[in-house]
Amino acid sequence: MRHHFAVALLSVMTVAFAPLAQGQENMGARAPGQVCRNTGKFDSACNPFGSAAVPHAIDNTCAITGDATTPGDKAQDTLKNNLCVQGPARVLTIQDLTALQKAVDATGVPYGNEHEARGGGPPADRSTLFTKLPAGSAKEGDLVSFIGYIAEAKPGSSETVDCHCETPDAIDVHIAMADHLLTLTGTTAQKDAQLCTNSFVVETIPHKRPAALELTAIQPLRQKKAIVRITGPLLFDASHKPCNGTTPGEGDPSRVTVFEIHPVYNIEVCSQSTMSQCSASSNNWKSVLQK
Repeated sequence: MRHHFAVALLSVMTVAFAPLAQGQENMGARAPGQVCRNTGKFDSACNPFGSAAVPHAIDNTCAITGDATTPGDKAQDTLKNNLCVQGPARVLTIQDLTALQKAVDATGVPYGNEHEARGGGPPADRSTLFTKLPAGSAKEGDLVSFIGYIAEAKPGSSETVDCHCETPDAIDVHIAMADHLLTLTGTTAQKDAQLCTNSFVVETIPHKRPAALELTAIQPLRQKKAIVRITGPLLFDASHKPCNGTTPGEGDPSRVTVFEIHPVYNIEVCSQSTMSQCSASSNNWKSVLQK
């Protein structure tokens, strides 16, 4: 009996202390199968999806700050769930985003996940991150667009913004975007190297998420190598760091910058097959939200 108890205890400890997979969100992660926390109704009256919006159970159980407990996480989760930004969208490139990333890093303000020496999560005063952004540049909270290809699309993870829910209809969809086609083959390190040097992340959130913004609808766009235009607010994900060269940090997604489009309001598909035919001013776009 003692032998069986010891083996069982060792098994539990092995699961409990298993390391997170590369790129997995780790901010307050909970054990698989646990019920997500009920923090109240999602209190945003805004709806950028129009008649395509779909109600989900999480809209009634996970507030706009998720189940965050620190001021920094609450401030960031509110931005991650912001469905209220309006106005014309500013088109950004990978070069624009990496320049913004360098400006943030020049401030020396610590941010990032708990595994990093200068991490510890997003600061409570987010303005400190952006004191060196060039005049006239895009800033966090602006409505922006990006034109390019979907390099990867996968489910998000259990984290504070989604009240640590784990079902597909209650978590983000994590999408890696690039301005040219990426073929993610080879070893994990080789795939990471491509994403680290060529991609950034956009995310659709579960609240009011239309069927056209679900993972099952986004994957075919990646498979067809469609050129897409992604629109939503600009967000700086201060829970992570960008890659160091071709290598992501422990617990960090593989990407060149932690600036994101989050949440995604719309995905438009270009009817043509070359980037030159899919400029922001062309008439070759159709929203996936249109029936």
